[in-house]
Amino acid sequence: MVIQLQQLPVNPEFDEGRTRARIFGEVATGMYPGATWCTVEPHMAGDWQAIRGNSPLTWADVRGAAHASWQVAKLQAEGRLCDDTPVFKAA
Repeated sequence: MVIQLQQLPVNPEFDEGRTRARIFGEVATGMYPGATWCTVEPHMAGDWQAIRGNSPLTWADVRGAAHASWQVAKLQAEGRLCDDTPVFKAA
C-alpha cells in the first residue's frame, strides 16, 4: 500500500516566526538560569514584539514552540538529555 501525504503550502513568515520563537526559547534558558517557565514566560512575552522581526505571529501563536524549546534547552543544561542519564531524578 502506498500512502500519499498531503504537503501543506509553506508560508515563509509563519516558519520564520516559529523559528525565531524556538531560538528565543533556547536562548532564554541561558538568560534566566535556574528560573521556572512561570517566571521566564512574562519576560519573553514582553520581548516578543522586538524579537519577532517581520513575523505576523503573536506571542499566543508561538508560545508553545518557545516553551518546548526552553524545556529541551533546560534539560540539556541540567545534563538530563544524555542517553545514559535518566530524565527524571530518582526520589
